[in-house]
Amino acid sequence: MTFMRWILLTDKRCIDISRYSKEYLSEHNKDFSFESILSDVRRGKVVESLKKYSPSNIVEIGCGLVPIFCEYPYFKEYYLVEPSEEFINNAKNLAKNRQNITLIQDYFENAYQKIRALKIDFIIASSLLHEVHDPEKLLTSIKDLCNPNTIVHINVPNVYSFHRLLAKEMGIIKDTFDISDTERKFQRSTRFDKKIFLDCIESSGFSILSFGTYFIKPFNNSQMEYLLTSEVADLKIIEGLNRMTKYLPEMGCEMFAEIRLR
Repeated sequence: MTFMRWILLTDKRCIDISRYSKEYLSEHNKDFSFESILSDVRRGKVVESLKKYSPSNIVEIGCGLVPIFCEYPYFKEYYLVEPSEEFINNAKNLAKNRQNITLIQDYFENAYQKIRALKIDFIIASSLLHEVHDPEKLLTSIKDLCNPNTIVHINVPNVYSFHRLLAKEMGIIKDTFDISDTERKFQRSTRFDKKIFLDCIESSGFSILSFGTYFIKPFNNSQMEYLLTSEVADLKIIEGLNRMTKYLPEMGCEMFAEIRLR
């Protein structure tokens, strides 16, 4: 018998969530996927924030194959909102017999109405803002769920990352804002540099507590996969690249911000 609570809602949106789920699963189920390594790095950054603030009641918006509750169990109540049936079913299996986890299958802009009366300490919007067609609408929905002490962790790809700048200097792309193959594959709608990212956050009524980039990625995903599978590089290099932003603080492949209501 499972004690995990389960809520099913429905909605439609411009992004093809079935196609997205299929592409995501195809990528992460490969024998080796650099995207999986980036997912691990990204979760690690979120867990750093959680350890910093030690929240009791957490909301995670979107989860992929590994919800954050798998790596951070120190909470009183956990609410996961995810529109994909594949991902929510996977999360359901991972959360068996954990009665303090509630799963909601829906887009957050709809589902937050179901939990807005709750006192939420921490909201995770990881690898999400660039995937929606209306980032401001999403941030407004997040804002409505916040109290003055709620911390929100947001991360997005950085158009001024090392590998995009290198591609521009090599003549592969004309501009760092050019859409990449990965962005086409995952139907990503918005590209952010630091200014656009922080302006979007602040114009939505939030204050920025902390900002940074993480993981220096020298090359694109397929090139990084080749280096690792051919054993030209190993996981020690990955660990080193994850620490390299101390020297190149603006060039990490992704940016994060910890924010709260202004």
